[in-house]
Amino acid sequence: MFFRNDDESRAPELNSRQRTAVILMDVAVLAEVTLSVYLASKQPDEFTPVFMKAFFSMLLPTLALGIYAIRRYRDRPVPDAGVQA
Repeated sequence: MFFRNDDESRAPELNSRQRTAVILMDVAVLAEVTLSVYLASKQPDEFTPVFMKAFFSMLLPTLALGIYAIRRYRDRPVPDAGVQA
């Protein structure tokens, strides 16, 4: 019901540059979580608001740059060069 076997419904596989961008984005998000928890631990009474402000202010640009990088490193199809019969 939810799964289709036709080739059109499958997402294209990531190339090596896109995989590298995803790995770097994952590492950046982990570093952001760590830094946000550290900054929030300095103010235990205001932990949640400080964490959310710090984390989401770093996360949104990271996601935007990551999505841009993944799209930028997409393989481009080569147009046909006027094949003559």
